[in-house]
Amino acid sequence: MKKIVLTGGGTAGHVMPNIALLPYLNNCEIHYIGGNGIEKELLSGYKNVTYHEIPCVKYIRGVSMKNLLIPFKLIKSLSAARKIIKEIKPDVIFTKGGYVSLPVALSAGKIPVITHESDMSMGLTNKLIRRKCKYVCTAFDVTATGIKNGVYTGAILRRELRTGTRKSSSPTLLVMGGSLGSAAINNCLSECLKDLTKKYNVIHIVGKGNLSDQAMPHYKQIEFTSSMADVYADADLIISRGGANSLFEIAALGKKALIIPLPKGASRGDQIENAAYFSERGLVKVLPQNELNAERLIKELNALEAFTPASFHVDGTKKVASLILSV
Repeated sequence: MKKIVLTGGGTAGHVMPNIALLPYLNNCEIHYIGGNGIEKELLSGYKNVTYHEIPCVKYIRGVSMKNLLIPFKLIKSLSAARKIIKEIKPDVIFTKGGYVSLPVALSAGKIPVITHESDMSMGLTNKLIRRKCKYVCTAFDVTATGIKNGVYTGAILRRELRTGTRKSSSPTLLVMGGSLGSAAINNCLSECLKDLTKKYNVIHIVGKGNLSDQAMPHYKQIEFTSSMADVYADADLIISRGGANSLFEIAALGKKALIIPLPKGASRGDQIENAAYFSERGLVKVLPQNELNAERLIKELNALEAFTPASFHVDGTKKVASLILSV
């Protein structure tokens, strides 16, 4: 039986693609190496996956004294990852990037490593580990260009996303800012919520720890859900950040979406690039965060109702699974 190590964490975007691969790896012995973050919580319900926790270190953008501790913390992470890998003796390691993946990939030794990059531009971890990888799979076609071991596979999508059941009989607006939430979107929404709930049922995924005491008819708050199928089925319009996983899911389902990408400075600018790629292909509408206010948001949503997204179907889940099983 093939032994596979999966790794990735910090945000749901680095975890859910790994979970999406599980049905295609069901005849394998699966181990997951992660930290004490959202990845541990999301994997807790999968009894066929053995979870191994290691200490993880995250780079903080901008000037922070905490970054001075990174080399010391990374040594501990590497030591823990090496010990676990030595015990498991996996046939292959698959990473979804993010800081959780770094010590695992660096500790692989001669074990083949495959990584997948969801964003249009490569994240820091994938830049650091790509020369150790047998394959660097990419969700975007342009990303694989120029990478010696790059393989364009498409996005990793959960197959159950298309199995949702619509429960709402009224127009429904889904607002989501990623697994950690978005203060900018949440704050703007609260300013115009009374107007929006006159027209829509509003489902608001606020992010972990961001539930508020704001309550009114036709408004529902959720911290986070790993069961997005029914939520997507209800959604007529979507407001979202520009995370690649969300964009590919929205496009695959043909949903009308207004994307408010995380601005540069708060990120490396990857969400701006992702959103532009989808916007140029007629898949979504984009509103820069510096132009976001209550009046503009309502105006953009009114225009979004008449928008017809282009057709777009890129599901690379089977292809990625096949590469993992091939090594």
